[in-house]
Amino acid sequence: MVEITKRKRKEEIYRLALFAGELILKNGGETVRVEDACRELCKSKGYPHVSIFVSPTAIIIGDDRADGITFMKTIKTRGINLDKVALVSKYVEELILKEEIDIKKAIAILKRIERRELYKGNHILLAAGAASAAFAVTFGAGYRESASTFFIAIIALLLADKIRKISETPILATLVSCAFISLAALMLKYLGLIGTTDMVITGSILSFLPGVAITKSIRDLVSGDLLAGTARASEAIFTGLAIAAGVGGIMKIWVRLGGTL
Repeated sequence: MVEITKRKRKEEIYRLALFAGELILKNGGETVRVEDACRELCKSKGYPHVSIFVSPTAIIIGDDRADGITFMKTIKTRGINLDKVALVSKYVEELILKEEIDIKKAIAILKRIERRELYKGNHILLAAGAASAAFAVTFGAGYRESASTFFIAIIALLLADKIRKISETPILATLVSCAFISLAALMLKYLGLIGTTDMVITGSILSFLPGVAITKSIRDLVSGDLLAGTARASEAIFTGLAIAAGVGGIMKIWVRLGGTL
């Protein structure tokens, strides 16, 4: 009975650490942060032999002891929400300092953090549209180009979100959305509503640029996480290729059909 109780407690701690690591990873945390959070939480509760494997798409928590307890979680969707990363990391630090923790209560708090929305969807879209328009202005865009960039960027983000929900393929969503951006800019110029497409396209693709992925890949590589760093770098490269293919492909077709850039 004692051995069963000890095993159950160990499983609960591993599951708690796995859930916390999942939240950090899927909201934009680096793999080294996930590893440290899971390892320190398990070690603080009396399991120093825990082994952690983290990649951008999976987390594995296991033990080299005879019981062979191992848990794995695949990560299919990832985004950027540093507010949640900070909250989960802070709560894990609190759990580490506690001698005894209530697993059900801890899980409930983590689920509350998971459901937390700091900004509403409309606010995020408006902010992204405004940032894209401001970015276009820095390249010398006029008021018509800026206004066009604002609306095109918002529609492109909505389109990308719909495609992700249907296909669960971020690269495809980026490709189609950037193709829409290019086509919309070319159509507006053809109709005489804007003077140039360059600044509109440049500003509208701002939200799709893989700057965060590149930064995290470098951080992972510097930390020695070669697999995670290479995976994130590959993700950034393919995202960049999708942007280029979406924008350039429509331009190529447009020119072939007799249009002008």
